[in-house]
Amino acid sequence: MIIKSLSRATKSFEALYNYLTRDQDSILNGYNLYSDVYSQKELVEEFLENANFLKYARGKNYLYHEIIALNKNNLSLEEEQKILQDIANKYLSLRANNHLAFSSLHKDKKHTHIHLMISANEMMGERRVRLSKAEFASIQKELEQYINTTYPQLEATHHYQKQGKELSKAKNSEQALKQRTKKPSKKEELHQHLKDIFSYAKTKEEFKSYSQKLGVEFYTRGQSIGVIYNNKKYRLKTLGVLEEYEKAIEKLENPKQEQQTEQTQDERFNHYQPKGDNGKSQFREEATKNSYNSKSSNEKKKVDSNSNEDKINQRREQMKTIRESQSKENEQELEQDSRFKK
Repeated sequence: MIIKSLSRATKSFEALYNYLTRDQDSILNGYNLYSDVYSQKELVEEFLENANFLKYARGKNYLYHEIIALNKNNLSLEEEQKILQDIANKYLSLRANNHLAFSSLHKDKKHTHIHLMISANEMMGERRVRLSKAEFASIQKELEQYINTTYPQLEATHHYQKQGKELSKAKNSEQALKQRTKKPSKKEELHQHLKDIFSYAKTKEEFKSYSQKLGVEFYTRGQSIGVIYNNKKYRLKTLGVLEEYEKAIEKLENPKQEQQTEQTQDERFNHYQPKGDNGKSQFREEATKNSYNSKSSNEKKKVDSNSNEDKINQRREQMKTIRESQSKENEQELEQDSRFKK
């Protein structure tokens, strides 16, 4: 089994729908959708309406195009398609249970696979949901275990199980080095440097100045953003600071009219104190304030999360009512047709 994930930073739902449905005999399905999956207009409009809950931000994702493919096997095409559809359902329950999703299963015996279009936000969600590399690897591993257990007729694979072990081995090696030297790892040191830059840079000039003083150089490769530190490249997503970076850039590109602090750029940065070589850095005067703001932010996220859960539950109830109504209408039509034939 192979799982691929491609992100898109534009609202290109229509273009992707057209690409996924280019084969006329594709089997289409929807998840958390009101619309008819065979109606391009309805489905695209529903995805766009959901995307409009998000605030615009340059470079941020609106959707994901993901692909699940089975390894070569001796199953019939019909059985293979049935299994693949179930695998897609399981994958979406793990990866995007509360998101809008659309699937297109392509009937190609040589390379049977299913395409997924997944919204970046949950139903009516105002925030993009990002999976870290470790979270995505965990989903891949769990899905592989599900397939190996549920479908013994498919040859068992252990690709993602090994991947998890390799990641764990790398982390253990890093922790062992930390214990021997009694110092934080280079990655932890860089992580703290970046958080300081994102927190305390008030202008683009300050952002650039702080980065230079800390020996951090930013780069962009395709849709990936990273830094060069001590002649080594690190992705912000891998470091776990991509969201903080995007918030910092958004703040710098759309500065609010606030009163200027009494501290100048150099005065603020001079409060940065690396304690020896242990990489623990902080701005003394703002440490307590930053901690308080972090707690307030976490509390706000919990409130927002609970609010969105209520919206999702309401939407699911509405969808249930609509489907029951449609089911009754279909039954009535069948009954009328039956009477007419008699």
